[in-house]
Amino acid sequence: MLFGRNDGEDAEEFWKNREEDLGTPVLAKVLGRVIRENTSAPLWGLFYTTEKALYFQTFQSENWLSSMFSGRKKGSGRTKDETIEIPADMIEIFRIKPKKRGLLNLFRQPPVVELRWKSSVTGEVRDMVFEMEGDAEAFVSSIRRTGA
Repeated sequence: MLFGRNDGEDAEEFWKNREEDLGTPVLAKVLGRVIRENTSAPLWGLFYTTEKALYFQTFQSENWLSSMFSGRKKGSGRTKDETIEIPADMIEIFRIKPKKRGLLNLFRQPPVVELRWKSSVTGEVRDMVFEMEGDAEAFVSSIRRTGA
């Protein structure tokens, strides 16, 4: 079992099942890594959009590499199956951060996306910054926001 799915399930079948669960087509999808300041462990997951929402989905796994180098106990690098749904009308900022100038520009760096939204449950403003693999421009423009 890899990324919380059956080994026999291919990507096409996974996305077909996801669209059936959501009741709407998935417009864009990318693999991303959330940049978290309070921990060195990366949080990998799938980001995808529909006409009305942005989703971030993680899968149960053991981050053995982080556990090995950080000296944490086994099990402390575990992620769980979780999906965050952010309604498009609650998104305040969803943009690609400009790349910094300097020597690091010589190396290919993944695009960094800045996201800010208001929780529809608590009204609290939340922020997330993530790196993504794929076409950042197409992904960011795939969702219509009324809050921007």
